[in-house]
Amino acid sequence: MGRRSSEKQRNNLFFNLRFTVLRIYLYFVNCKIVNKKTPCLCVSVFHVNEVYMKSIIIAIGLGGWCMHAYAQEQMPDTVLNRTVVVENQYNPEVMDAFKINVLPEVEEPAVPKRHIDYATSLRPFSAWSFTPMQAMTSDEKQPEAPRGYARAAYGTGNNVDARLSYLWDISRRDCLGFSASLYGRDGDIPSAVPGADDWKSRFYRTDITLDYRHEFRKVSLGVGGAFASQVFNYMPVGGEPEEESFVPGRQRYTLGEGYVRLASVAGELPLDFSFQTGLRSFSSAHDMYLMGHGSENIVHTLGFVSGAINEEQRIGIGFAMDNLIHDVDQTDYTLLRLNPHYTFDNGRVQLRAGMHVDAQFGHDGRLMVSPDVKLDFLFADTYRLYVHATGGTELNDFRRLNGLSPYGIPLGQMQTTYTPVDLQAGLKGAPIPGLGFRLYGGYRVVKDEIFHLPYVLEGHYPYAYVGFAQEKATVGYGGAGLAYQYKDWIDMTLKGVYSHWDVKEGMEALLFLKPEFALDASARAKVYKGLWVKAQYRFEKRAEGEGPESAEEVNDLSLSAGYGFFNRLDVFAKVDNLLNRTYLTETGYPVQGVNVMAGVSVRF
Repeated sequence: MGRRSSEKQRNNLFFNLRFTVLRIYLYFVNCKIVNKKTPCLCVSVFHVNEVYMKSIIIAIGLGGWCMHAYAQEQMPDTVLNRTVVVENQYNPEVMDAFKINVLPEVEEPAVPKRHIDYATSLRPFSAWSFTPMQAMTSDEKQPEAPRGYARAAYGTGNNVDARLSYLWDISRRDCLGFSASLYGRDGDIPSAVPGADDWKSRFYRTDITLDYRHEFRKVSLGVGGAFASQVFNYMPVGGEPEEESFVPGRQRYTLGEGYVRLASVAGELPLDFSFQTGLRSFSSAHDMYLMGHGSENIVHTLGFVSGAINEEQRIGIGFAMDNLIHDVDQTDYTLLRLNPHYTFDNGRVQLRAGMHVDAQFGHDGRLMVSPDVKLDFLFADTYRLYVHATGGTELNDFRRLNGLSPYGIPLGQMQTTYTPVDLQAGLKGAPIPGLGFRLYGGYRVVKDEIFHLPYVLEGHYPYAYVGFAQEKATVGYGGAGLAYQYKDWIDMTLKGVYSHWDVKEGMEALLFLKPEFALDASARAKVYKGLWVKAQYRFEKRAEGEGPESAEEVNDLSLSAGYGFFNRLDVFAKVDNLLNRTYLTETGYPVQGVNVMAGVSVRF
């Protein structure tokens, strides 16, 4: 018992010593950190930070060392004293926490300026590899345009206007076109001959054309023909014609043409070319003055060859040859025309430099040379300034004379009209969308110009004829034009031209039907969907000459209107010569008075 009591006292001593050391260490550490007396050691322990944790670890280590030493002393004893003496009460306390806000300093990085070396060596475009962009394809197709057109109209004075045309696509490479027309009148017209009764005017013309084309891989072949017939009567001078008169009061002309054409398909050959030849015929059923009745046949050949130097430049030559053969009192002859030329076009500048070299063999054969030079300059995208120097020849065959006036008769065999030079300069522009204008002026010299002389025949000629005469003339001219269009609602045009004619002294009568000043105006407006109206006006002052007073000026106003159904069918009406003026037309014969025509047209 004595031994156990002494061991127990020794254990209590070591425990108290160990605990006392621990308390002392923690006290001093706590005082050092918080810098004040701490009433409760346990409270200080609960508020330690990183320094507190280190202190606790050291204290635990000291305690463990003391316990280890005590254990070494008590290894033989197997009985442990597990009594714990609490000497102080634990009072926890929570201290206020706070956040320290610190703004970092922003330092701008210092970027040193670096030297850049640029490559100045040239690299050709061919050195770059690229893949061409493929064209976009679409299955959408444009609506097929109507291939047929028909028109029929009838009016006062037995005026008639009928037309029919159709285009067949026989196959992918074969195409056939057909057209036919009939127009004319049969009514009374006041005579332009003083003291003469009204003229029973009768004029009808019928035209039929046919054209077939077949496309091979690189060339196309065309075959076609045309036929025309015109019947009319002449205006009587007065009274009944005398029995000995050998000039008929009516006439019938027949025009026919057949041709064959061979041409290259665009882009398939190094050279573009076209060649056409055929026979033209013009015949009269009744005698003509100084010629009788018969025909004029022409072997008509024309074509061209051209090739590209590059994308901007081309060279070529055009040619035409007419061999005239007559079975009336006319001389046969041949007219050959050549037109070598060079063209340049870069989008801004357009240049055509060439010449006309024309030679006539037979019937006062001669060589005729004239320029073919055109220079156009595009600026500001919508303005074009141009200077042209042109010329050439005009074959005065029966076909052309009939186009000038079907009532005309040549006073002898006509010479080829030759224009040595026609100089013209002008400006075209479009300042705003839909608005365009043109200003121009020029000077022209013409040898063997054709003039109309109405009513030249006297004596045994009871009918009025228009004679064709030829003389050298010069004309200075200037004009202006204005056009405006707004969508499909309105379309207006206005143009005028002044011409100053000059002929040899004593030949002023030739200017009888030549215009000195001409003004043309038209306006078309859509009133409502499908409904439109149109007005046209022409004023023409003739040059100084001799003749009936009614030929002094032209003053013509016409109105028309129409309505469309289903974009295929149209009905229309028109009133011509609304002012009911009597004047001579360019044909030398008087115009109809006020007349009305109505009709219908269809596309199919």
